[in-house]
Amino acid sequence: MKLPNRYGYGTLFGCSGIDGENRHQNDFIGMLMPQPVSIRFDAEDPVTLYIPVNDAHIHFILPDAIESDELLLLFSDKGTLVGKTAIKPQVFIESGVQPVINDGAALFACNGFFYALYTADDRFAFCREETAERAVQSAKQKITADLFALREQRLAYYRDKPACRRPEYEQLYYKCLSINRVNVYSPQDGFSCRFTTPDRLPHRHMWLWDSMFHAMAFAQYDTEMAKEAILAVLACQQSDGFLPHMMKSTTNLSGITQPQVVAWAVLTVYRATNDRNFLAYCAARTDKYLRWFLTHRDTNGNGLLEWKTDYSNVRCRCDESGMDNSPRFDTTETLDAIDINCFMVHDCRCLAEIYRILGKLEDAAQFEAIADSFTEKINALLWDDTVGAYCDRTVSGQLTGVLSCCSFLPLFAGVCSDEQASRLTKLLKDSETFNTPLPVPSIARNHPDYGADMWRGCVWINFNYFIIQGLRRYGYRELADELKEKTLRTIRRWFNETGAVFEFYDAENQTVPWHLNRKGPQPPVPDYRIRYHAITDFNWTACFTLLLLQESEDAT
Repeated sequence: MKLPNRYGYGTLFGCSGIDGENRHQNDFIGMLMPQPVSIRFDAEDPVTLYIPVNDAHIHFILPDAIESDELLLLFSDKGTLVGKTAIKPQVFIESGVQPVINDGAALFACNGFFYALYTADDRFAFCREETAERAVQSAKQKITADLFALREQRLAYYRDKPACRRPEYEQLYYKCLSINRVNVYSPQDGFSCRFTTPDRLPHRHMWLWDSMFHAMAFAQYDTEMAKEAILAVLACQQSDGFLPHMMKSTTNLSGITQPQVVAWAVLTVYRATNDRNFLAYCAARTDKYLRWFLTHRDTNGNGLLEWKTDYSNVRCRCDESGMDNSPRFDTTETLDAIDINCFMVHDCRCLAEIYRILGKLEDAAQFEAIADSFTEKINALLWDDTVGAYCDRTVSGQLTGVLSCCSFLPLFAGVCSDEQASRLTKLLKDSETFNTPLPVPSIARNHPDYGADMWRGCVWINFNYFIIQGLRRYGYRELADELKEKTLRTIRRWFNETGAVFEFYDAENQTVPWHLNRKGPQPPVPDYRIRYHAITDFNWTACFTLLLLQESEDAT
């Protein structure tokens, strides 16, 4: 078992909701800083635990355990780290708060909490609690923890998982499993089950389509967690069928939604569990959700859907699409958009399959008919024969001509003809458009706004996965495999160089991801508090990496 051992800025460090209770609000979650081993805990006034060990001697780095020749460091619970080292740990408070000595412990008061560092010989404990007394008592009690038993408990999680199908990717595989693990919360904030987040720093909350992708990965090795990731989202459904794109609790919800991938995730999890009760429960709620789109997202009544778009927000015009700053939305008109309609087709067909499994053939026929109608409209209104691709259409009836990774979603949804599929593959092979060193850029290479800023040229692994599945659907297996291998090699390359798995990547495959722009330029030294960079330990990238690594041989 080759566990990840590359030290680098951005690795999350905290107690997972899979192992016990943790926090959503006021989370005690750390992030590795450049100097090994340095962990900054996110707060209004950041607190950093620093143990200057040699990173060349690190054996493994997990979200709750670090071991080297000089150090064993472990989370014992949601608010306590325990460790063994001959090197004296240090605590720094960014505002300069100094400790007082309380019963032998160094005690710091900041952020509405008390932090206690207690050392004895080569052992130490670092605790955060609501009161000074509890912080000191907890540190003194937990310093006696059986570190090696706790170490074995943490490692047992990974020993219990399926072996990596591709040995050359083994460290990346376990890194991705660890990202899945750390980004889980225990039941809280109205949620009666565990739930997932894209990244506990800086985003923290639960997102709709992210959670579906997390569930699809968990379905490969932890089916109960997979079901809970979906059920937590469905617990936030409104009476009219609406599902919010972001949820801070079961009652603190956003006012927009996200792409329709719920039925796909539900079907994926069912195929791993054969849980018909779960399937029936989710089917009724997914039905209401997809019908909500029919009522609320066809403003011009032409049979195609449009995203809710905020054209006053230059940095994030279409958060609902998930493609916040894409040049697709550099217009003043609402769009009959490729992605919302293709996701609708795909999810309707998945729901139809769910209804067939449940023996509800009339319901299945209804959703097949809805998918057929959208398929016809997409081909009639969104195909641009002059460029040989699908483009968005303004509600006034003009094709935009903007080529993006969404132009290939009709392959994923099974919308296009064989001839149209052939023309789309030509664009994927064209270095002027989408055949970049790392395909597939989020906007065509010859677009005037192509660059290295999030959805304005960077590569997103979820879309690469969609396109790979679409290419296979139409028989382009060699091209699909080529895209898969370039994707995996790039994720591994930057993981090996930085220790991180990122939110998005440079299509030119030259710039380290945290130096890529994210709705604007980055500072010279990455620091998400100054400006969000490409998120590190990003959960859906880990999920799709796992899915690509572990897929059966007949998929390749």
